[in-house]
Amino acid sequence: MPADMKKRFFSLLAMVGLMAAPVSAGTVVEPAAGNIVYNGNMFAPGANDPEYKKIANEKYGTQWIVDLVYGYWALDNAMGNYNENEHIAILYTILNQRLIEDQYNGGTWLRVDFAGSWGLNNDSDDPSTFYANSLGMCSGLHTDVLDAHDAALLEVSVKHFFAGKRGMVAAGMIKLNNYFDRIGHARFTNDNFESSGVLPLPFNNLALVTQYELNRRNWVTAAVTRMGTRWGMNPFNPDHANGWAVVGEYGHIFGDNERGKVRVSPFFCTQDGWGKDGRMHDRNAVGIFGSVEYQLCDSAKVYGRAGWASGDYQRCTAEFSAGATINLCPSRPNDYLGVSYGMYKGADSGSSPLVNEFEKILEFMYRVQINDFVYSSVYYQMIMDAAYRDKDFASAAGIQFGINF
Repeated sequence: MPADMKKRFFSLLAMVGLMAAPVSAGTVVEPAAGNIVYNGNMFAPGANDPEYKKIANEKYGTQWIVDLVYGYWALDNAMGNYNENEHIAILYTILNQRLIEDQYNGGTWLRVDFAGSWGLNNDSDDPSTFYANSLGMCSGLHTDVLDAHDAALLEVSVKHFFAGKRGMVAAGMIKLNNYFDRIGHARFTNDNFESSGVLPLPFNNLALVTQYELNRRNWVTAAVTRMGTRWGMNPFNPDHANGWAVVGEYGHIFGDNERGKVRVSPFFCTQDGWGKDGRMHDRNAVGIFGSVEYQLCDSAKVYGRAGWASGDYQRCTAEFSAGATINLCPSRPNDYLGVSYGMYKGADSGSSPLVNEFEKILEFMYRVQINDFVYSSVYYQMIMDAAYRDKDFASAAGIQFGINF
């Protein structure tokens, strides 16, 4: 896949959690029908792009991305019985395969997402000391890490485009944050910087998603999904699910040269869970989430998120976060500094008693694009008043080296 095309579809999709989307050079794209729905869901640029279908595999409708990462993490003041230094390999792959060609409407496609995490030393090899849950947070330390030596299909879906590429419907085993809350430069190592901690956005659960471009600046998305099926479970087995959710989104593009996007997402969710009385209950929740992102100039982008939920269907019931990515070297447009801060309200339940009502996360990261296929990122994250532990402060520092093609 040509390097220039790779950079374009990374900035369009903003769905690979291992990578932060590069700060663009401010390229202005003339709006056209399908820009929001089709170009936002597919790897390749529009059919009129001169590079489209030049590679042999794309002529047959095959598109892919493979991201293989080595990461080292050092935790300070982690919970007892957890390893504080981790060596981890992470694999993330996406495949789009065209099943039916339709140049005008966009065709019918198969999408497959696969991810895995593997500990690379004796300590990281032990699931009981794996770092992903070691800080007692209501927001996970690292996105795209499953459990030690776990791999899973996160999405296997059939996607059909219609109405001149302005509409899309996808069905199957769905990873919902491929379709909701896709902020192009919110790519840090805290789960709730990656995507909302309030919205019910499960993966490898059966779901139906539809999206429609109302006009060149407005779109709507809606999904119905089951909840509770974890990786490795059969999504067609009703015993593995513990609820369902309905999620919507209205999005609007604003500003000169389409520099800004705003999204509003209402949702309803019902899910079984343990209450404070130690019994299993149906937990119903309604909520709303909103986000805004804006490109201040060619070298700087900012974003903000806020959300609230009425119930404790998951560990975060209210959130606010804001961040920015800044390109410090104009001659290297894909290198950038990222800064983000968030506040998250934990849910008190019988299985996870709340220690601190609001935990705070501050993260700094710097990403360097070494060449067309290799990148490296360094991170430092401060965790203050973690929701489910009695320590006031903890920190996590890490470095990643990634290869993508």
